[in-house]
Amino acid sequence: MKVADGALSRRRFLKLGIVGAAMTCADWRIWAAGEGLPAYYGDYLASVAARLNALSKTCDDAFFFVTDLHIPANRCMSGRILAKLVAETRVKKVLCGGDLPEAFGGRASVERTIAAYRREWVEAVERTGGEFYPAKGNHDFTIRDKPNSPDGWTLSGKEAHDVLMDTAAVREKSVTNPEDPEACYYYVDSPMTGIRYIVADTTDSIRTDRTYWAVKYGMGEKQLKWLAKKALATMPVGWSAIVMHHIPIAEIVSGEKDVPGTFAPWRRILEAYQSRGKADVCGEVVDFAGAQGRILCSLTGHEHAERQTFRNGIWHITEPCDAAYSDYIVGSTPWCADLPRKEKGTVFEQTFDAVHIDRQNNVLRITRIGGGADRVIHLVPRRIKAGGTIPLAKSLGVGANAAWGCYDADRIGKTQNPVNKYQYFCKYFSDVAEIAHGDNLTAKKTGESIVVATMPDGRKAIFPVEVRT
Repeated sequence: MKVADGALSRRRFLKLGIVGAAMTCADWRIWAAGEGLPAYYGDYLASVAARLNALSKTCDDAFFFVTDLHIPANRCMSGRILAKLVAETRVKKVLCGGDLPEAFGGRASVERTIAAYRREWVEAVERTGGEFYPAKGNHDFTIRDKPNSPDGWTLSGKEAHDVLMDTAAVREKSVTNPEDPEACYYYVDSPMTGIRYIVADTTDSIRTDRTYWAVKYGMGEKQLKWLAKKALATMPVGWSAIVMHHIPIAEIVSGEKDVPGTFAPWRRILEAYQSRGKADVCGEVVDFAGAQGRILCSLTGHEHAERQTFRNGIWHITEPCDAAYSDYIVGSTPWCADLPRKEKGTVFEQTFDAVHIDRQNNVLRITRIGGGADRVIHLVPRRIKAGGTIPLAKSLGVGANAAWGCYDADRIGKTQNPVNKYQYFCKYFSDVAEIAHGDNLTAKKTGESIVVATMPDGRKAIFPVEVRT
């Protein structure tokens, strides 16, 4: 189906479903009290719901994105909140970025996690009319008994598939690979809005040399060819794609040094599609010269942090964990340096986003539920010649009171946290472009850069910049 323009798809979107009568702040307080929450929690969510419904009037489509639940370490608020927001807003889809169990424990912990995930997230969202779409994480489903233990437990690929692919929306609406019965990758079309949601699996095989953490990083030939030739190549004219998976595939947003190389084949497929080029997919050349859609972003979790970069036409966006961990604070600097701790009894117990797709203005409008700030991600890069200057506030339409930051899109320094061997501190650079005086961006050499404008109230506008010769 062809989507003629953004306005048409928005009108169609507004016909999707019937949202009940808007709740008042008092209604939200009553709901909060019924959930054992303070009244201010109801006031906060009333404000969130109002903002989401206002955005839905002018945007093409929308979804919630929650990731890295690590349920034994989760305050277990997000499932209830998602269910209520699904009921009270026009945002009906929930995308889950994976990693449901904790890292250490045993088989009983994983089994409790699966039961809680089904009960408190999937079934809660489905009861209020929502659609739940999960991705597979590197902890789904594998666990280590304790640090440095040689023992653990891992579900088979078939068992993991039977858990993750068992939501009503996935069963009824997803397109899967019939040649891969254990596949946890698929796509789902939204014909009324012209959006395809592509869910990839960045851990599609199981190691046989150990019992713990045996879900292996990587994407096999069967999946890569299906994603290239079916999920991407068949996208109708004028459509757009949101690509979701667990592990980031671009270095600037990944904390692990081997990850960008491991996922280079998938990254090159996305870049080739976006540029209408060719990709070598496991020895077979796939030509995207006739591609008819575009990729809006690659959306991930895994890092427990908020980061983003724009490389070769693709936005790579990774979001903070929903689990009540503190590492999401360190890893999110400088993109969101003011994240609060997830203290019980506050509105920061959970962390997830609502994402509105606004194709008319070429932006993604991201609303944070929990700690952090709302963001507007601009999809079209600003282009400038090396040596040139851009007066940012004027040319980008951002208020004069914004604080500005500028970071290279493909260079990052990483040093290991001395107290946590699984965590890195990140250092960013401004070698491609810099903001030297006020809000004037000066291009220094060819490459890509990310510009961040932070408003006085914390909201952010994020722009890609391409510097050319």
